[in-house]
Amino acid sequence: MTTETHTTTAAAPARAAARGINWQAELRFLVFTAVGLAIFPLFFHSIGGYAGLATQILMVGIAATGFNLLLGYAGVLSYGHAMFYGVGGYAAALLILKILPGYHNLWLTLGFAVAVVFVQALLIGALVIRTYGIYFALITLAFAQMFFFIIFQWRDVTNGDNGLNNVVAPNLGPLDLTTKLPELALGPFGDLSDVRYWYPFTALVLILVLWFMRLMVASQFGEVLAAIRENEERSEFIGFSPALYKLAAFVISGSLAGLAGALRALYDGSVAVDTLSIDTSGSFVVYTIIGGVQTLFGPLVGTALVMYLANVISAKTEAWRLIEGLIFVAVIVFLPGGVVGSFQKGARFDLTRVLRFR
Repeated sequence: MTTETHTTTAAAPARAAARGINWQAELRFLVFTAVGLAIFPLFFHSIGGYAGLATQILMVGIAATGFNLLLGYAGVLSYGHAMFYGVGGYAAALLILKILPGYHNLWLTLGFAVAVVFVQALLIGALVIRTYGIYFALITLAFAQMFFFIIFQWRDVTNGDNGLNNVVAPNLGPLDLTTKLPELALGPFGDLSDVRYWYPFTALVLILVLWFMRLMVASQFGEVLAAIRENEERSEFIGFSPALYKLAAFVISGSLAGLAGALRALYDGSVAVDTLSIDTSGSFVVYTIIGGVQTLFGPLVGTALVMYLANVISAKTEAWRLIEGLIFVAVIVFLPGGVVGSFQKGARFDLTRVLRFR
């Protein structure tokens, strides 16, 4: 290990801190992201989707984006992220139904859910963050199963396998988020009134989450996470604490999953114990890898592709899980950077190389 290597690794965070923020670039990012999300439900309608599914995709995409911070940038695989997603949903529902049944405030509800999951992620992260590889994945899975059975068995509070229903989402000030947008015929793109105010609200939250992630990954924190992912021992040798940085990534990732779960519970008007299932945790892995780890929009694109195909294909055949597995394998073999990652790198598919396993 050379002195030059140490110097280069140590200097990366310092260079990130010195760069500052290019506000013109950030403004372009915000504008183009907002335009893309505004167009999305209209384009989605033209290929057989619907506005409600588009809203759900954005909500789940928030969780997948947070999951990518842990898997893509910190290099840590959690197979129990459903516990944060599910607990966020249950926290929001319980606040409305049982804790403060007469007081409905959207920001308080979302803030309460995120705070509960923040504490949950902090406590669990402090216990598991020093494990590595498959052991980390298995211990997070064990915690997720523990929370699944707590929710399932605590029937007096959670209503067991029936879940919590009749969750009436608070208004956003004077605005009822279930209200439809004004009517405006758009031909093959449907009608603007197909979209409810839930969509622009969720899109705004997603934009803020994406911007937060973009700034964080480009900051010293992101540079250190990348250094830890590439060589944890070297990062510790030059003075950083890998456990502390990975714990921070774990807590941020879990909190975003909790936010997504709370939004989904309020939007659906219910939350079920299945939100904490192994299938839900596995879905976050699939969404992120198909879309592209270490990319900002990859998890969102992966979420959109899989949820759209699941909605379209599962209505026609019961073999959707088989098809999903084939898509997952195909992406890993032919597009190892995921859809977005391969596109960004200008990857070219070489069938001969793949078939020769070289």
